[in-house]
Amino acid sequence: MVEQLTLQLRRGGSIPTSPLQFQVEVISKKMAASIFYQWHYLGKTGFLSTINFGAFFGNRCVGALSFGGVNATEIYPYFDRRTQKGWYEIKRLAMADECPKNSESRFIGIAIRLLRKAFEVKGIITYADSGVHEGIIYRATGFEYKGLTAAKSDFWVNGAIQQRGKTKGIKGDWKPRSRKHLYVKVYE
Repeated sequence: MVEQLTLQLRRGGSIPTSPLQFQVEVISKKMAASIFYQWHYLGKTGFLSTINFGAFFGNRCVGALSFGGVNATEIYPYFDRRTQKGWYEIKRLAMADECPKNSESRFIGIAIRLLRKAFEVKGIITYADSGVHEGIIYRATGFEYKGLTAAKSDFWVNGAIQQRGKTKGIKGDWKPRSRKHLYVKVYE
């Protein structure tokens, strides 16, 4: 494993010298998708979002964070179908590997403040794929850990997940998917 100094010994260079140097602003979904393609483990996989933020060092976008409506119809005791208005979900987060330590936490904090200025926010949920990471950055930004989601399986046909549609009569295999760590932050 390689470690990177949080601060460079002198000012300048091709990487940020501190996470305090980042500027955060709203970006297009297309720009967010290009960042996720570069640095997120899901790559080109599509995502739904309401608002997207970019982390900039100078003119270079080094990270993206996307928020959208919640996918879950109910997370007890926080919301159900009738009360989920005002709840948001972090859909994706990715930053360049060269970003200094604590960049993700700072990025999340600023993006949440900007989201709350633009929308009424009752709370935010996010998931960390247990097959990839545990979501430590969410704990660092004040999210409360709520445990693992229920076990689920995906239907695979010819080496790819069948996203939607009928499975009866189709030759394929059901394979378990990794579970997700659930994190919640409430503002009510």
